[in-house]
Amino acid sequence: MRGWSVCSLALATGVAMAGAGVTPDDLPAVLERFDRVQNSIRTLSAEFHETTTNPLLVNPIQSEGRFYMTKPTAIRWEYSRPEEMRFVIADDQYTGYFPEQQRAEQRNIQRWREHIFRFFGVGQASSELEKFYEIRLDTAHNELPGTYLLVLEPRRKRVRKRVEEAWFWLDAATYLPQRVEYRSADGRSRRIEFREIRVNPDLAAGLYRVDIPSGVEITTGFSGLPSFDPDQAGGAH
Repeated sequence: MRGWSVCSLALATGVAMAGAGVTPDDLPAVLERFDRVQNSIRTLSAEFHETTTNPLLVNPIQSEGRFYMTKPTAIRWEYSRPEEMRFVIADDQYTGYFPEQQRAEQRNIQRWREHIFRFFGVGQASSELEKFYEIRLDTAHNELPGTYLLVLEPRRKRVRKRVEEAWFWLDAATYLPQRVEYRSADGRSRRIEFREIRVNPDLAAGLYRVDIPSGVEITTGFSGLPSFDPDQAGGAH
């Protein structure tokens, strides 16, 4: 119940701020409330809709599925459309399973664990994000009512080659990410919109296990997160 009480406080203060006319100077207050909510989260679940654009594609790729997280280090990212896919990170191990393709991936991700959580926009306080990103509150380009738009620019040049900007739309009532978008200099983008977000639900430990049938080819790839390149990760050592 503690998590919900913190979210309730954020809701009340957030609605008041949103109605008062936000300016870029309000960034510290927005981040303070964001941190309160982030610190209250133990588990999280949500449905998502993902839109991937690429100048080489005629039409964007539309995907949807469910997302689960248990702090500090467990994530399950499963797609139901257009193709069934499951991606799990737990105990510093990444597993991706593509049933229709009869293939799977496994890789140790200890080096990139914290960066992956930053990639999803959850589980990280603003002080941690600011180690790797310049953060600003953008009030001029926010077309999504009832949200605060945080624009994150990577501090490291090698990361900017991969992701030019990350845009986080925080719900003004809950301070949870409602939409996350990654944009690259070559025109590619990946937008993830969250809905039906549940804070601190009871999640079974077995949720973060992927049973791979015998006979399925297993490689050491990392295609489950196409916008995340471990070799260019801001948190890599």
